This record gives sequence, structure tokens and C-alpha cells, in this order.
Amino acid sequence: MSPAELLRFLDRTQPALVGVVGTVRKNGSPHVVPVWYRWDGEAVLVWTDEGRGWVRNAVRDPRVAFSVQEPEAPYAAVVMHGEAEVRTSGDPETEAEIRRITARYIEEAQVDEYIAGWAELRTILTIRPSSINSWGRGY
Repeated sequence: MSPAELLRFLDRTQPALVGVVGTVRKNGSPHVVPVWYRWDGEAVLVWTDEGRGWVRNAVRDPRVAFSVQEPEAPYAAVVMHGEAEVRTSGDPETEAEIRRITARYIEEAQVDEYIAGWAELRTILTIRPSSINSWGRGY
């Protein structure tokens, strides 16, 4: 995909695609988890909780993989490898990012209520890719 096609694919909301984050467990085995995400053109941002196993994996070993794929033909996809950083905060920047991520998946009128139901989640995991591979048509 061209950079413009990549942005359209990763940014689409009708429907928004779910991403998959891969981390490395302490024993060296892979751990993958589906996530809601937002692509800002340079990094993948994921709203989560710092206590989750896959997040603890990324803190211990920041090497991660990330993928997004369509469930129907032509099965366009993006696969990234890079490093993650984890930040937990209740600051306005974190709150705004939580809102941007949620708004990709939930109707605008329901965003505040949805976020309020997960008040303990104030962690953003940021993946900065060192490589991006993609394929697809029409993006």
C-alpha cells in the first residue's frame, strides 16, 4: 500500500478493524491479543490497563508486532514490527487519546458513557514501527 492507502486502511471506521498486538512472554513464547487502536500516521496507540499480561510483557521487553487484517476478500492487511512504550496518566492528553481511540469503535453519543465504564483504564501503549509491510487493493 502507498502511504495514503495505508492511512485510509488503518484509519477506517465503517467498520473499524481490530488490531492484534504480539508481545514476548518471560519464557520467550509469543502472546497475542486483539485490541482497539488508533494510527496517528507514525505510531499505533492502544488504550489499555498497565496490569494486563501483554502490557507487562511490553514493559519488560518492548519488542512487539502489530497487525490489522480484513476478514473478507481481498484480505488486505498490515503487519508492523517495532518497539512499544507504556504510559499511564490521568492527564488531559491521555484522556483525549482515550476518547479518540474509543470514537473509532463506538457511536459518538455513547463514547462518554463507555469510557466512564472503564475509569480504571488510563494507560496508552504506543507502538513505534521500525518496519511496516502491507498488501491490499483499493485503499
